[in-house]
Amino acid sequence: MTINEHTTDQDGFDYMANTGREECDRDMIGIVLALAITAFITFCQYVGLL
Repeated sequence: MTINEHTTDQDGFDYMANTGREECDRDMIGIVLALAITAFITFCQYVGLL
């Protein structure tokens, strides 16, 4: 595994590594939120509100 100098601090912690449970949960919330917003906007356009 190579170390990315731009995302790793002096202690060796990689901020962009998505290996923990919290990071996976945060990504899932983002995906669900994006899908919900997209569905809401699509519905509003279909009904004629936008």
